[in-house]
Amino acid sequence: MTLYMRMLAILLRQLWSKPAANPLTPQFVFFRAWLHDCDFNFHLTSSRYFALMDLARLDLMFNLGMGKLILKHKWKFVINAQEITYVKEIPPFARFCISSQILGWDEKYFYVEHRVTSNGTLHAVAHVRNAALKDNKVISMWKVFETCGFKNVQASVPEAVDIWKQLLTHKKLVNKPD
Repeated sequence: MTLYMRMLAILLRQLWSKPAANPLTPQFVFFRAWLHDCDFNFHLTSSRYFALMDLARLDLMFNLGMGKLILKHKWKFVINAQEITYVKEIPPFARFCISSQILGWDEKYFYVEHRVTSNGTLHAVAHVRNAALKDNKVISMWKVFETCGFKNVQASVPEAVDIWKQLLTHKKLVNKPD
């Protein structure tokens, strides 16, 4: 199934979904590894993980009731950074789940963890740092989540995300043009 068909299925599913009450609650999307998702090693190709995680984040945001607000406020969500650890391959035709959970947010970004599992086995873990833009300017994540109705939710990021943020800051400093 192409990514567009998968995206359409996710959007159609939203017609019957009830929005999540808490933005920190994990959401689950199930996929199958079709032959066109696999590489020459005959397993899910690394780029497909990221593409399917894009769809899982779309599902996550719509499950949080953000779909209409994104259109209304003309927000764009962009990825600033992402990292993944592959644990075990996913063979062709295997059914697997991507759980997506917002770990927290700060002024500029929100942080999502994706866990790819199949039959209770962990296949990959990824972290994604997202920013919200309006008119090509970053807008406060506090404002975004408050607009979405999540005013009283604690959203401090876990220590692992803080360490990753430090690594990203370091990479930015050492790769700064002269």
